[in-house]
Amino acid sequence: MIKLIKRCVFLLLVLLLGMGAGIYGYVHYTAPKEPELTSAFVSGKLEAVSELTTARLTYTGLIKYTEGKIPFLTKNSFSMIYTARVRAGIDIRMAEVDVQEDQVVITLPECEVQSVEIDENSIEFYDEQWALFNRTEKEDVIDMVAAAKADVSEKADMESLIQNARVQTEHIVRGLLEDVIGERTLVIQ
Repeated sequence: MIKLIKRCVFLLLVLLLGMGAGIYGYVHYTAPKEPELTSAFVSGKLEAVSELTTARLTYTGLIKYTEGKIPFLTKNSFSMIYTARVRAGIDIRMAEVDVQEDQVVITLPECEVQSVEIDENSIEFYDEQWALFNRTEKEDVIDMVAAAKADVSEKADMESLIQNARVQTEHIVRGLLEDVIGERTLVIQ
């Protein structure tokens, strides 16, 4: 009888050890693995963002338009007020990533103006003086959008916008990657 009890206890211990080893193996081999940190992995995280706008500027401009020389006969003139939205940032796909043992180096492209958009609904005309023999319709004057874009590029403070975009880009990239790189140091150039 004692042999039977010893045998049952032994079998129970072997069964418990086997179940413990099985559970350990299952958890160890089926648990999600932490991905290996490679340049391709970090680049993939960055490319998910793609075109990154990090600064915006709203600009209100005034253009004075004059065409012709003789008042009332050939000279048209008016003033146009408009609002433009300028976006600046980077194409993050152009970033270079170098993963090393102790650091991750991200080389970002230069920030640039991504778009200048004139809000056509904001265009207002003032001081209109039309000529008898040089009549221009307002619909034709909507071509002034190109002149407005040139005006924005010339008069808006693009350098400050780009400088702000650089600072914001670095903050955003740092926020995207600090949790991903583990114990490595993040260097952004």
